[in-house]
Amino acid sequence: MEIEYQDTSRRGKWIVAVGLLLALVAGGGAFFVVSQAQQQAGQAGVQTSPVVVAARDIAGRKVIDATDLEIRQLPLNETTAQGVYADGSKLIGLVAGMSILKGQPVYANMLAGQSQGTGFSILAPGETVSPDSPAWRAVSITVPDDRAVGGLLQPGASVDVFVTSTITIPPDVLAAGKYLTDKSTKIVYQDMLVLAKTATSYVLRASIAVAEEISHLQASGAAAFSLALRPQQDLRQVDTSALGTTTTKIVARYGLPLPEWYGPGKAPAPTPFPSPTPSASPVVPASPAP
Repeated sequence: MEIEYQDTSRRGKWIVAVGLLLALVAGGGAFFVVSQAQQQAGQAGVQTSPVVVAARDIAGRKVIDATDLEIRQLPLNETTAQGVYADGSKLIGLVAGMSILKGQPVYANMLAGQSQGTGFSILAPGETVSPDSPAWRAVSITVPDDRAVGGLLQPGASVDVFVTSTITIPPDVLAAGKYLTDKSTKIVYQDMLVLAKTATSYVLRASIAVAEEISHLQASGAAAFSLALRPQQDLRQVDTSALGTTTTKIVARYGLPLPEWYGPGKAPAPTPFPSPTPSASPVVPASPAP
């Protein structure tokens, strides 16, 4: 009688491998189900609220308008809910005290001023008033567009202010023949910040002493102002001791010809302009021979 030998070791290995594979699949499935349940439970517990955020990058000292803002639903807690706004209309007309990036919530401490209607803040972002701090004031000057960079100046610009005034020479000094009554122009105030603009009126930040001088010059009508735009990166103070000009200085510096007086009936005959060179008559080509 013959007994057939069967090798069951290979079959056992396959059974163990299949069992391990099924166990891994079952464990992965359980982990996925538990993770999904936890995530859904966490999401269900997060509350969102309408928050005003920057719809685009808002530069510091810019007056905020409706196009700068939008409403998003954001999760808030006791910390992140402090100082946020749910209504964008409360921010329109206020000034950004710092640069606000697109998508950032607009917090109350990001604003330079809380007073609507003024549209500007005299103090710089983060600047405070102390016993030793400068006495800053806002003063307005009227400058036509042709003397204010074509009227293109905007709040936040830094400008230099030129003053043009008529210098009246006393008769005894005038008789000496050295000086004459004429207008004189010089750069007087440097690096002044434009806080606001309405038509041709510019609101500038100035120390109280400079604000007093500007107020006097405007009230007296003895001076006219011009504005020159400075690069934002240029914070240098120019030495103005050698600056300042008059009409006679410009004439002498650039050699402008002086008008002559000929007296009545003595004016020379006008110099005729040279006649243009006549162009040659066009040559008509001969007809081709038949």
